[in-house]
Amino acid sequence: MTKILITGGSGAIGRRLICKLQAKGHTVCVIGRTKHENLDVPSFTWDLNKGTLDERALSEITHIIHLAGAGIANKRWTPSRKQEIVDSRVKSIELLGDFLKRRNQRIEAIISSSAIGYYGTITSDKIFSETDGSANDFLGKTCKQWEIAVKSFHGIAEREVRIRTGVVLMKEDGALPKLLKPTKLGLGAAVGSGKQWMPFIHVEDLIEIYTKAVEDDSMLGAFNAAVAEHATQTQVINQIAKTIGKPAFFPPIPAFIMKAVMGEMAEMITKGSRVSSDKLANAGFEFRYATLSAALDNLLK
Repeated sequence: MTKILITGGSGAIGRRLICKLQAKGHTVCVIGRTKHENLDVPSFTWDLNKGTLDERALSEITHIIHLAGAGIANKRWTPSRKQEIVDSRVKSIELLGDFLKRRNQRIEAIISSSAIGYYGTITSDKIFSETDGSANDFLGKTCKQWEIAVKSFHGIAEREVRIRTGVVLMKEDGALPKLLKPTKLGLGAAVGSGKQWMPFIHVEDLIEIYTKAVEDDSMLGAFNAAVAEHATQTQVINQIAKTIGKPAFFPPIPAFIMKAVMGEMAEMITKGSRVSSDKLANAGFEFRYATLSAALDNLLK
């Protein structure tokens, strides 16, 4: 029997993943700061500050999927917000590992979200693969700490998988609604140079990757979760406009304006490099929405 504990299960991706895993016959429960009775799965709580959790959440689990983490783009990056972003990802998985060790309990796999921010907020001609090192900026350091915490499950989990996710395209959350709103008004515009790369993935493909990571014992280590097609931010805006039948003729918004509004966080959207999905392809994964046009047609038409 496969029993999966999901952290961050109440988010848009977590809710979709719960439905997918249940449909495939897996047993699912969730853990977080508060109980989520509306998820229709057993819900348990933890307190990261006190280092406590309801141990019933760990009963008979075979897998952990770690999605928990404060929203990267939800608030300005003050020092306290930065610490919250790191702690919500790192302390949470460390807490689960500590309790499993105390219980002398082993699991089959720890599968964790990570991000292509691992490679840094830069724009370059390089196509980053999973063997490349982490960057020295805030996102690079955050992802490195995040992944180190996951790799510390050596001796607890038989295998560990880290999903370095690109921009997730979905209707209800994330980047797409933010880009869609001004484009609907005929005001769609990239930021910065507009030439920064924007690695992306349709949410349904991302859910399939997590499901495969549960079911495919050959999946090990880090995987870049973004399609092979490379698109700049300008190309993304233009394709959104084309899909919904709106013009896109506004020049990019200067980076210094975004910096003034968003502070350091602006680098997330004014810079961006390409990543390779070859490792995922070699593991036998096929994207259902392998192109930007296919993804946007599905989501917007």
